Amino acid sequence: MSERIAQHKQNLIAARTHLDIVLDSVGDQWDTQVYSDGAAWTVRQLAIHLVESERGQSRVVMGIAQGENPVPPDFDVNRYNRRSVEKRAEMSIAEVRETLNVLRAAFMQWLDSIDESVLEKEGRHPSLKVLTVDQFLSVMAAHERQHADDIASILNRA
Repeated sequence: MSERIAQHKQNLIAARTHLDIVLDSVGDQWDTQVYSDGAAWTVRQLAIHLVESERGQSRVVMGIAQGENPVPPDFDVNRYNRRSVEKRAEMSIAEVRETLNVLRAAFMQWLDSIDESVLEKEGRHPSLKVLTVDQFLSVMAAHERQHADDIASILNRA
């Protein structure tokens, strides 16, 4: 495995470790509202969003690696996020945590199977920006870390 891929794996592991520590600290505050505008999600809804984000971003990255461009040019990430969380509203926290682990393990296996040339392939991110796989992997880790920080911040205020 290339050094760059290994570094991305380490970044994803660090982001997930951070998220796990934050989720371990939630206690009985799953219904605490994290955001006051936009989606206005609770901690529980944000955790569900992270599952759907992991599922979607992984699929997009793997598609880009195969030369596809799975995100259409008119993709509405806000609508997708809202609907995906609504559809999974009944997920238990245990299911959320298990699904996060299963999805990440599968993605890490995929990363083990690619060579460094894949990192230069480009495709559309759900934000509609065109990114290389290299950039996309950095965005994935940063996205998870940012939401974990948002949860931690709101729990510290509660």
